[in-house]
Amino acid sequence: MIRLPERKARSETRNTIRRTPLTLDRDEQVERLASHTFDVLVVGGGVTGCYTALDAASRGLSVALVERDDFASGTSSKSSKMVHGGLRYIEQGNLPLVRRSLLERQRLRRNAPHLVQRLPFVFPVLSQDGVLDPRVVKAFEGLLWTYDLAGGWRIGRLHQRLTVPEVLVRAPRLRADRLTGGLLYYDSRTDDARLTLTLARTAAHFGATVLNGAACRGLIRERGRVRGATVEVGDRSVDVRAGVVINATGVWADSLGALSDSGHRPRIRPAKGVHIVVPWTRLPIDGTVTVPVPGRARRATCTRWGDVVVVGTTDTDYDGPLDEVLCTREEMEYLLDGANTAFDADLSAADVVGSIAGLRPLVGGKQGATLDMSRDHHVWTDPNGLVTITGGKLTTSRHMGELVVDEALKVLGRKARCRTARLPLLGAAGYDTEATGATGAPARTWASGTAPRPASSPS
Repeated sequence: MIRLPERKARSETRNTIRRTPLTLDRDEQVERLASHTFDVLVVGGGVTGCYTALDAASRGLSVALVERDDFASGTSSKSSKMVHGGLRYIEQGNLPLVRRSLLERQRLRRNAPHLVQRLPFVFPVLSQDGVLDPRVVKAFEGLLWTYDLAGGWRIGRLHQRLTVPEVLVRAPRLRADRLTGGLLYYDSRTDDARLTLTLARTAAHFGATVLNGAACRGLIRERGRVRGATVEVGDRSVDVRAGVVINATGVWADSLGALSDSGHRPRIRPAKGVHIVVPWTRLPIDGTVTVPVPGRARRATCTRWGDVVVVGTTDTDYDGPLDEVLCTREEMEYLLDGANTAFDADLSAADVVGSIAGLRPLVGGKQGATLDMSRDHHVWTDPNGLVTITGGKLTTSRHMGELVVDEALKVLGRKARCRTARLPLLGAAGYDTEATGATGAPARTWASGTAPRPASSPS
């Protein structure tokens, strides 16, 4: 589908252009929490909670958003940074999730072009020990055609075959003696923490009260229904009253659910994902290269991120403390083995300059491997009126926010149309990736969402 340039600025765009920087005074935010009764209180400042707050605020609801630690301090700063449809989900037969994810990917690219960029993915075809060998290339290319037709085409590029020299241009240290070619397709990536912070700021721009360092310690009930929460801010306890409370705490959702309903049954199965970081000089690649991991079904990805390369990820059960998730030696070696199988790099533990470990809030029982579990999101309202959203993935966070606000409106007995499908985030209006690169203008010019002021005339 070809979209012609719009002649008039969309009202959504006009509404997210600021002439002055957005400033938030912490004491004022605390006082608003204590003195106001809100339509919606969102507990949890990850990407889902922040998009939920933005969705509700843009519909005209009065909104409060509280986060125990810092925004994006949990899962939302520890993802693979990818905004994608998910080839693996086609292999699992979950085409509806792929179609929805690819649609949401395009919406994020349009609504946050300063934060979400196109990313090339290379699948090397290796004669042995590869993600792909020559016998399955045709079948895998059929998978890529399915991906393109399911919505991948919206990114403006279709997949293509690569010759050996074309693969080596993108990844010169791949083992050339095993390389017979490659396949290339496109997805997107983002700085997940920065995206989450921008969502929180955009929600505040639309009038939401947002506060981090505000831990929910209990729920307020009126006539048997949840009507707010007791929040601890420093050494102060604040009662925040609201018509409906939304639980968007991710892997901690069961803890808040138990505060509402003593008969709550745990639904969350945390799945641990680990990434390691090595210098780009040790693994020089462009974009993302998918590599095999010996003896494992999951593929690993190596993605350039500035002057480093992020290698990940794992997908395993986790039963340790939710607040202390660390990369183990075994997990580090597992990822290093994957990289060394495909690349002539001889990476070792001494090359690892950092690691990222987080938890995915999967919904389901303990049967089977977490790798095979659905990444679908789940929304429900408990008998006391607490609305919970969990599961899902970074790419579908906008859609998740839309669905959970729709559910909250049912509790409130109100109706309001969702506006986030075409709502730019702060900093998006006027941003053009190619123009920025061509002029050499730094991306941070647009990061605040404030339009640059014209220079003053000389006196």
